[in-house]
Amino acid sequence: MVDARRPLPVGSLLAAAREVYKRVYGGEDPKIAVSAPGRVNLIGEHTDYNQGFVLPMAIQMRTVVVGSPREDGIISITTTAEEAEEPKTVQLSVPREGVSLKPGEPCWANYVKGVIQHYKGIETFLVPSP
Repeated sequence: MVDARRPLPVGSLLAAAREVYKRVYGGEDPKIAVSAPGRVNLIGEHTDYNQGFVLPMAIQMRTVVVGSPREDGIISITTTAEEAEEPKTVQLSVPREGVSLKPGEPCWANYVKGVIQHYKGIETFLVPSP
């Protein structure tokens, strides 16, 4: 029996994510597997990205990402969150110069779109506009 108050070890979360990846994306192991703790701001909500002071603290919830590079300009994302609305897998085009990712449905994908759109290294993935 799993104790909901006690999080799974990071290794178990990554192993589970790798298995989902193999099932959804064709059986090969992902090339990348990363994890980061969630956080709460004890003080300073919405000031960290405005050069203000914050006092963040890590929490037990985690984000886990596994994946592999593609060469076709498509980003495919899948959530395993049971409460997330369908579809659980979404495909996006890598942002191009002058073309941004827009929020939409499903809502769970909007946060991921924002991260992709504002990723400082995205220039290496930009496809020139036709």
